[in-house]
Amino acid sequence: MTFVPIDFPREVLEITSNGDRGWRRLVKSSDDLERYWKGKNGSGNVYFTAYGFSHTEAPKHHRVDYNTPKIHHFIMDFDCKDFKNNGTNVPFEVPHKEVTKLHRMLMKDNILHFVWFSGGGFHVWVPLAKSLHPRNGNELSRIKYSGRVLLNEWDRKLGGLRCNDPTVAFDTSGMIRIPNSYNAKRECWSIPLTSEEITNGDFDFFMNKAQESDSGYIALGEVPLEFEVVKNKFMDVSNIKPVYVPPVSFDNIHILPCLAQAALGEGNPIHRARYHLASYLADRLRMFFPAWRVTNEEKKKHVKQISAFCASQGWVDYKKEKTIEQVQSIVMKGYPHATCATLYEEGFCVGKCQYYDGSMGD
Repeated sequence: MTFVPIDFPREVLEITSNGDRGWRRLVKSSDDLERYWKGKNGSGNVYFTAYGFSHTEAPKHHRVDYNTPKIHHFIMDFDCKDFKNNGTNVPFEVPHKEVTKLHRMLMKDNILHFVWFSGGGFHVWVPLAKSLHPRNGNELSRIKYSGRVLLNEWDRKLGGLRCNDPTVAFDTSGMIRIPNSYNAKRECWSIPLTSEEITNGDFDFFMNKAQESDSGYIALGEVPLEFEVVKNKFMDVSNIKPVYVPPVSFDNIHILPCLAQAALGEGNPIHRARYHLASYLADRLRMFFPAWRVTNEEKKKHVKQISAFCASQGWVDYKKEKTIEQVQSIVMKGYPHATCATLYEEGFCVGKCQYYDGSMGD
């Protein structure tokens, strides 16, 4: 059984061990990726997009078209955080127990999957029986919704997967650590695990094993997952069940799940995700009043609040002056935040969530 296909073009990202900012760049082939990887491994953290893509963006074609991923699998990222309790830190034993339960469920159903110890948690790769090739944001949003339905069902069956980062699975523009690469922050390698190691290992065992690299992968289970994508047009949401995504908050403001997935956390979010995040926060901070109803002093305060929130995310290409400049433009000009219909059409929607605004009809 082979590992999931590695398609190109895709994007790679480095976060250096000395704290220097990183950046995305396009890799067009396996040789291009190998050259990049060999040049960086051991000196920093290396990431790539979880998927290859069918198209790049005109006119420069130095970025992929994020609405056209080739989806052969999805990835679950378990960290030492309780994502249903505002990301509160928890002991390593908590995500380990959840991954063990998930692994046992998948093994019982003979579902093919791969598990890596990532240094601070686990990555679980789940191949799909049929590859998906969305052509636009509309089709991509249906896939994200269907993925959220599946993960909610697994969460229910297993009594809660609180440490599964809800922003990672089916995030087609986000980055994931390259399997078997070096984690400079944790000073260990990302390593594949056997079923026995998953079940019986502990943190000390995993860390000791992760001091040496492993170039392989370990197939667990045999049959790729049958994954059903909702077939009806998502714009007709009357028969679509709401999905639950743990809320992320900023200054008592709940961030929309689609924006939390696309823009929050360490990495290198795409420009449109950052724009939608800033315009949403600006609208919320002024209580949805039009910009002309808000004083300049209040707007300046909002610029500082939003800019500070962006700075706290750990975006690897973060530039303070540039961020303040762009946030200031959004806040001062009063650009309204996108409706659910717009976010859906652009491929950000993760499903009919608890914040659905009705713009796609009832």
